[in-house]
Amino acid sequence: MSEKCHFCGNIHFKEVTVKYTYTHDDKYLIVDDVPCKQCAFCGEQYFKADVLKSIEREFNEIHLNGKYVRHEIKVPMEQFKEIAHI
Repeated sequence: MSEKCHFCGNIHFKEVTVKYTYTHDDKYLIVDDVPCKQCAFCGEQYFKADVLKSIEREFNEIHLNGKYVRHEIKVPMEQFKEIAHI
């Protein structure tokens, strides 16, 4: 990782865990407690490659191989043009 944030240029980061949403072909996987470095100023998040590869592998196991998941959620979806009052 660079010594400074690519978004704002800040040099201070903190180690945190976050909720990460992986999406591919209109399918989703939400993963809790994903470790990353987060810019202390703007909040931009940086993930290690092996972390992202693990999430992608899990996504494929679930969506391609039918792996059982412990929890599923129902998420409403709308088109912006249908809800915009501009």
